[in-house]
Amino acid sequence: MRPETLEILRCPYCGSRLELVESMHHVREAEAILEGVLACHCCLFPVVGGVPVMHLHPNAALAREAIEAGESDRAFRALVSEDEERAARFTEAAAGHNTTYRELAETLAEELEGDCFLYRFSDPSYVAASAVVRAVGGTVLANGGRAIDACGGSGHLTRVLLELSDAPVIADLYFAKLWLAARYVAPGCEPVCCDGNAPLPLARGAFRFALCADAFMYIWTKRQLVGELERLVDRGPSEAAAVVITHAHNQLVWSHSHGEPLPPEGYRDLFESLEPRLFPEQRLLDDVVAGGPLDLSRRSDAEALAADPALTIVATRPAGTVGLLRPHPLGAREPLRGDLRLNPLYATERVGSGLRMRLAFPSEDYEEEYGACRRYLPEEVTLDREVMEAVEEGKRTPQVLELLRRRIMLDMPERYY
Repeated sequence: MRPETLEILRCPYCGSRLELVESMHHVREAEAILEGVLACHCCLFPVVGGVPVMHLHPNAALAREAIEAGESDRAFRALVSEDEERAARFTEAAAGHNTTYRELAETLAEELEGDCFLYRFSDPSYVAASAVVRAVGGTVLANGGRAIDACGGSGHLTRVLLELSDAPVIADLYFAKLWLAARYVAPGCEPVCCDGNAPLPLARGAFRFALCADAFMYIWTKRQLVGELERLVDRGPSEAAAVVITHAHNQLVWSHSHGEPLPPEGYRDLFESLEPRLFPEQRLLDDVVAGGPLDLSRRSDAEALAADPALTIVATRPAGTVGLLRPHPLGAREPLRGDLRLNPLYATERVGSGLRMRLAFPSEDYEEEYGACRRYLPEEVTLDREVMEAVEEGKRTPQVLELLRRRIMLDMPERYY
């Protein structure tokens, strides 16, 4: 945890600042805090593996006691999983130098929603959300400022925020997801372990851009979380700021993993200090599949909003809509930051000097929930030797760029799959 992150941390219960308890066991690396205990006026919170754990759930208490005793491995296992066997497997695998994200995710099975995260970089909700994040975040962060990915899982969209903001914060209740985000998916982010159903442990106005993706319908205290996101970007009426919520399930339409969704007008009514605009996710995906622009000037009528299984919400101050709620070109991708890899949704076989790829979903459930990826992923594609050589050499040829645009090829984090 960087000193700058400690500066914006606040106790979620009393709201006071926190400081490292120097008299207790702690480990620093340069100025960063890797292990220790943070204190406020009312509580003690552990820092484990560089992650401040800002809640009082039983596993956090066990981790704090272990850190106080100087037993960092025990603290780590307590936070990884309540299942001691799974925690031990994850801890052992995490110690390996060549362990992949996939291998670590498999040790925790359903606790990490394996299929969802492993294939995340090409699922339809991610494709639409990443375009919205680049458009809105790129606009409000153009002149600097910080971003937060609330309920950010293991950091797939936080990785997008790294293109736009230095050291974005990722907040989530599940420590193992945050640990994977910081070390595999979005190195350079700042993880904070906290409960989205409680006040967020961060200072008012610390951010210009706040994101909550694919998680909001699972939050019971929705009004409180929206109020917290508004508070985090409350930097005064003259500064650009925005809150974005993506893939919020629609109460009026059945969907997988339905959660506890609201109807469109219910989501709109949650906002008090910002003005929300709602978009049907499928129309945003239409824009992306067509190659852009991503039209955020669109005003969707009640019928269109009521019919879509998932909604995207962009909330800002009326003065902040200038240059934001407009058509955004989907420009050239940033330089490759990870490994250029074949989309793992494809089964492959050699055909002469080329490669034949066939779409093969990991399960019927996955296909049913994310089958809309067929809109940009062909059932079958063959790559010739020239393209394969360009991929192996990491060249951005026109053919490779088109494969990236269609998500047949993916720019994936190192040691991900």
